[in-house]
Amino acid sequence: MPSTATPSRYLNPAELAPLRHLVFASRRAVVGHYAGKHASPQRGHSVEFQDYRDYSPGDPLGEIDWKVYGRSDKLFIKLFEHQSDMTVNLLVDGSASMGYRGLGGLGAEGLGQDKRKRRRFFPSPQTPKPPTSKYDHACATASAIAYLVTQQQDKVGLGIAQQGLQHSVRAAGTYPHLHRLVGIMESVAPQGPANLAAAIHAAARQAKRKGMLLIFSDLQENQGAVLKALSHFLHRGHEVIVFHTLHADELKLPDLSEAVFVDSESGREVRVNVEDIRADYEAKMHARVDQWRRVLMARGVDYNLVSTATPYHETLRQYLFSRASLM
Repeated sequence: MPSTATPSRYLNPAELAPLRHLVFASRRAVVGHYAGKHASPQRGHSVEFQDYRDYSPGDPLGEIDWKVYGRSDKLFIKLFEHQSDMTVNLLVDGSASMGYRGLGGLGAEGLGQDKRKRRRFFPSPQTPKPPTSKYDHACATASAIAYLVTQQQDKVGLGIAQQGLQHSVRAAGTYPHLHRLVGIMESVAPQGPANLAAAIHAAARQAKRKGMLLIFSDLQENQGAVLKALSHFLHRGHEVIVFHTLHADELKLPDLSEAVFVDSESGREVRVNVEDIRADYEAKMHARVDQWRRVLMARGVDYNLVSTATPYHETLRQYLFSRASLM
């Protein structure tokens, strides 16, 4: 893997090694510029014969199957299935909520004498070697996919959702381009709102050819606005995959007695007794996750719940094996 010999924050050769022989492919036909390995709806000459149709006046004579004519005295045109390159666009949520790292990444300021059980729920940039944030996990997964796409000679682009679409880079298929995308993800600090719907609308305007849109987000967004924005991609035949990235603490509250929850975007604080709200919170969180799953899958979106508790390369390996079994 000479192209990833220098480890970076989100592109580590040792972690990518088990994924090297896996393929990231589209379930739908794609449209591209060059010959590749993915099915395309385009017609023409290629290695994969698909079907015949009757000859019509004006059809190129070179497309007539003369062997069939010799046997049947009828004119047929050969149809082929193009093999096309694939374009994958990555959209990573860069909002402040994606910066959450869990208890190990929080400031240790106590709210009383029991400091072990009382913590403030906000990321601390001063923590040495902080645990993985949702943003880190999303970017590491996105970088690994970008590596696979580049390795198989397809194209990958990037956008960061921060108050709309930021740091947008059009798709290309070279290793220098791959490292540029990873460098952008590493340079961005999660902050402010994502405005994911606006970012998706902007990405749709830039997507000239049918391909794939991969979204990495905690989906702390207006559901109706996001679904409306996704319709632009879906109606044009793009494949959309969502990696719903949540921290383990969000799915199941940690073992605390009291805590101050701090909204990472507004700064609003709420002091609670964790045990008093645990059951109700977890029920509502699971209901919200289930609702996202249902509405996205109903529209043909490939929905995947991702927990930062599982290493990104293991999450991706399991996903690719599962995806391959369905194709």
